[in-house]
Amino acid sequence: MRNIVLLIFLLIFPAISYSAPAIQFDEYKYDFGLIEPGETVEHTFEFENTGSDDLIIEKLVPS
Repeated sequence: MRNIVLLIFLLIFPAISYSAPAIQFDEYKYDFGLIEPGETVEHTFEFENTGSDDLIIEKLVPS
């Protein structure tokens, strides 16, 4: 019985360990160049979930 439980665990574990989100950005940084005081600038970073599970972004921190 113990061997059967171990065999089932070994067969299921790889499927569980490879099920994860993975984020892939088109670019990782952007240079705004010289910005004048009071000027508003923005840039959109495109990204994609290349993993096999849902990607949940819970917090963003600008640098």
